[in-house]
Amino acid sequence: MHKSEARSFHEDFTVGKAFDKGLMGRLLRYALPHRKLVVLALLLLIFVTLGSLVGPFIIQRAIDGPLNTSVLGDSSGTEAAFREVLVLVSVFLGVSVLLLLLRFSQSLVMAHIGQRVVFDLRQQLYDHLLHMPLSFYDRNPVGRLVTRITSDIEALNELFASGIVSFLADVLILTAITAALLWVNVTLALVTLSVLPLLILGTFVFRNRARKYYRQQRGHLSHLNAFTQEAIQGMEIVQAFNREDSLQDEHRGINGRYMEAFLRSVKAYAVFFPFIEIVSTVVLAVVIWRGGIQLTALEQTLTFGQFYLFWHFLGRFFQPIRDMADRYNILQSAMAAAERVFNVLDTPEALVDPDEPHPVEKFKGGIEFDRVSFAYKDEEYVLKDVSFCVKPGQTAAIVGATGAGKTTIVNLVSRFYDPQHGTILVDGVDVREYRKRDLRARIGSVLQDVFLFSRSIRENLVLNSDDISEERLLDCARRANADGFVNDLPSAYDEVLGERGRTLSVGEKQLLVFARALVHDPDILILDEATAYIDSTTEALIQDAIVKLLEGRTSIVIAHRLSTIKKADKILVLHKGELREQGTHKELLSLKGIYHKLHQLQYLDTSSGQQSAD
Repeated sequence: MHKSEARSFHEDFTVGKAFDKGLMGRLLRYALPHRKLVVLALLLLIFVTLGSLVGPFIIQRAIDGPLNTSVLGDSSGTEAAFREVLVLVSVFLGVSVLLLLLRFSQSLVMAHIGQRVVFDLRQQLYDHLLHMPLSFYDRNPVGRLVTRITSDIEALNELFASGIVSFLADVLILTAITAALLWVNVTLALVTLSVLPLLILGTFVFRNRARKYYRQQRGHLSHLNAFTQEAIQGMEIVQAFNREDSLQDEHRGINGRYMEAFLRSVKAYAVFFPFIEIVSTVVLAVVIWRGGIQLTALEQTLTFGQFYLFWHFLGRFFQPIRDMADRYNILQSAMAAAERVFNVLDTPEALVDPDEPHPVEKFKGGIEFDRVSFAYKDEEYVLKDVSFCVKPGQTAAIVGATGAGKTTIVNLVSRFYDPQHGTILVDGVDVREYRKRDLRARIGSVLQDVFLFSRSIRENLVLNSDDISEERLLDCARRANADGFVNDLPSAYDEVLGERGRTLSVGEKQLLVFARALVHDPDILILDEATAYIDSTTEALIQDAIVKLLEGRTSIVIAHRLSTIKKADKILVLHKGELREQGTHKELLSLKGIYHKLHQLQYLDTSSGQQSAD
């Protein structure tokens, strides 16, 4: 793979609108099942907004009322003023406590809404990923998909838990404060509102710049996640080939691009916030100057209490505007995350089940390929017009050079992919007529890339199936010759394995996956390179299990060593995606064709190895 192709595979830059009505509407639909909580949150938001305006009016009343009377009035007036102050203080404290409870309730309700919406969305995304075909994972790196279901979903949680309510609160507060400013003093209010065009212009410029930098930041982060995960997964190869330095340089480059995008985003914020501060400072200075004139004896159109009230609301007027950058950041993050998540959810399942699936409880095991052609990409066919038939109970072996299409055949039998041309039949029925889960439930696979979960051996064997008894589990492990090393482990079948079973040898892992296939009692057994990477002792154990267990069960075996498949009922010889020869071991040797050449080469290699040993 060229470096540019690898970069395009890992990089993930979303292009779209900073605010998309369609995406927002789709997101809000996830809140509909929780509409009661949403209504409660909106009511709490209104009460909190109105309650936050009550306190300043109480203080204004105290300044212009009892406090003014106590300073200018007689002793009797002072006593009455003191009693009124006590009443106002009591009301102020009561409102403050009530406001505290309302805000607590609002935060709690919004957190519940956010978490429930995110729970539903994350479950839907995970369920969708479980049903996507393997071709989808061929195109999407694991790190990118992990980012979708973690970071991107969390960005949506922030939108529902704080972003939406904060934005609505800012709008309500601005509206209420604007009305309060106009009510207190129209002249000073107009001075304040005169800077709004300038603020709108500054916000518009900031939005465009922040949007560009934020997208770059998210794209580089996704690239960084995918690259890091791939490097960690392949750490054995990295260290074996001394690629630490080159990967470190590549990681430094990706990390550097992410850092630069992040710093450009910070720079945009660093310019926006001082801009708001300068504008608000100028407005405050003008208000002091104009308010001072109105407080003097020349006009006396403004009381000290009203000036306090206006000054208080003026300070709160600019706070939502300052917070607009954070709100916009949350919104932009949520829009980008939503676009990425919905891009995955909107990717259709290429392999759909039929509307009326063919019923199946047990397969006889007949397999037929009828002029099958298949390509993973465009017109680059890896199988070309392949036709063969395996009768129920037979063992068919597939041989051929690397890239000949051996693994592709077994993938098509399990319907991990659909062919572009031709038909694949199981028991005379097109595999596309079966439900995928019914088809795969009757096929056991020992794949070339052995995969074990980071769970106990027991869980790895039964795979959450409830109908597998302990007796069957132990019996299948014994017949697969896996019980010997399992019983030697400290916790036996309850031993928790490391990631991908790293604590086990290659042979032990293959014995386990062989036992796993047997535990589920498949009608068709697929062994993909089952003995290609193990020692001779372990191979003998597997061969012994195969001899005992494949009787009466259709099986497809892929192996490079021809000695392991001499007893197969049928051998299929693939060459460059074409089925060149088929027959028994003796029949193919008599043809003096490709199989004969492969047999001669391996015989010579074996003879040479024995002579060298001697």
